[in-house]
Amino acid sequence: MLNTEELKRDIKEAFKAEQTEEEDYEASLERIAEKIAQAVIKQIKQIKITYTQGLASQSGGTVSGVFNYTIS
Repeated sequence: MLNTEELKRDIKEAFKAEQTEEEDYEASLERIAEKIAQAVIKQIKQIKITYTQGLASQSGGTVSGVFNYTIS
C-alpha cells in the first residue's frame, strides 16, 4: 500500500537538504529530482498486486484472458 505520509516526508527532506545551496542551482535541482524519483520508486515497490482470476491456459502454455486483480 502506498504510504502518503512517508512519501511527503521524503519529498520534504529532499527540499530541506538543499535549502542552503547557494552556489550550484542546477546541481541542487538534480539532487532534489533524484531524491523525489527515489521516494516515488520506493513507494511503487511497496505496492501489492493480488491476482484474483481471469487468466487461463488451454494447453498448459501461453495464458490468455482478462487479468483481474486488486492493488493495495
